[in-house]
Amino acid sequence: MRDIYRKCLKDCAYMVYNIMNSFFLPPLNPSGFLFIFILLTATARFENLLQRYGELNFRFSDTHGEMMTLKTYAKYISSADGGLYDDSPLAIYDSEFGDGTSSPLVQLTQEYSVPECFSPDLFALVDDEDASRPPWRWILIGPERSGTGLHIDPLWTTAWVTVLDGIKRWMLFPPDCPAEEIGMQNIPIPSVIWFRDYYDKVTN
Repeated sequence: MRDIYRKCLKDCAYMVYNIMNSFFLPPLNPSGFLFIFILLTATARFENLLQRYGELNFRFSDTHGEMMTLKTYAKYISSADGGLYDDSPLAIYDSEFGDGTSSPLVQLTQEYSVPECFSPDLFALVDDEDASRPPWRWILIGPERSGTGLHIDPLWTTAWVTVLDGIKRWMLFPPDCPAEEIGMQNIPIPSVIWFRDYYDKVTN
């Protein structure tokens, strides 16, 4: 069954890549893609991640070192005085989950593979242990209303995101859109605020 998943998702990746190339000029360069490809099995569901890694710490940002165990985070997102009703709930945004060799989270990096159309990864030219290598893979976990604000990728590259559980909504705009008309700000506003204040404006 795992081989069937791999084949189907690999074919889908080629299809999406070809469609995107038909819309973007110049053509997209697959060597600039960072692809997170995890088999769509029950092991990737939040409940199973909680069972496997509930006692381990996860990061909330690339810019600071705040961490929380997955078990504590699960309590936060289900709490009435926490993430259940927060306007902009905390979300796990961990780019270091696969670093090193001693953490059990390294096992997650062995549960996905990179389709040929998204290889080679130019970041792979920098050694994994080299401090100069920028963040290049993430695990993101968040409840309803969580998400990043409207932004341009800080590394000026592109990333492939695979949704394993739940729904992720994207809003994409041509690069020549006036920033003030689409709510693009130097310090991005929380996504839930953006949808409240700008979604109807930009979709009408």
